Amino acid sequence: MTIFGFFMERLRHLRVATKWLAIIVPMAAVVGTLCAGFLWALDRVTEQRLAHPELLFGLPVAGVAVALAYHWFGRAAEGGNNLIVEQIHEPGGGVPLRMAPLILIATVTSHLFGASVGREGTAVQVGGSIAGGFAPDGRSEQVAG
Repeated sequence: MTIFGFFMERLRHLRVATKWLAIIVPMAAVVGTLCAGFLWALDRVTEQRLAHPELLFGLPVAGVAVALAYHWFGRAAEGGNNLIVEQIHEPGGGVPLRMAPLILIATVTSHLFGASVGREGTAVQVGGSIAGGFAPDGRSEQVAG
C-alpha cells in the first residue's frame, strides 16, 4: 500500500466515523431525555400510589388495559427485550418505533397501580426502538477494516 493509499483509507474511516457520530449523538440525546422523563414520571406515580393505597384495587383493570393496548397497537412490539436481543443477533425485522411510547405508558401505568415491573427493561426497549428510527437505510458500514 502506498502512502497515498494509506491516507485515503484513513480519510474513508474518518468519514464513516463522522457519519456515525452524526447519527449517534442526536439519538443519544433523544433516548437520554426520554429515559430521564420516564424516571421522573415513575417517581411521580410512585408518590401518588403511596399517598393513595386504594389505587392497588385498580391493578386488575390496569393490567387488562395494558394487555389490550399491546394486543391492539403493539403486535410487533410484544417481544420486549427479547425482540431487541434478536435484532442484535439476527437483524432483519427491525424494532418498531411504536414500542417506545407503548412501553413507557404501560410501565408508568403499571407502577401507578402497584404492579412490580422493572425499570431497566423499559430503558432498553425505548433505546432500541428509538435507535431503530435513527438507523440509516439498508446497510451499515464498518469503521475499520
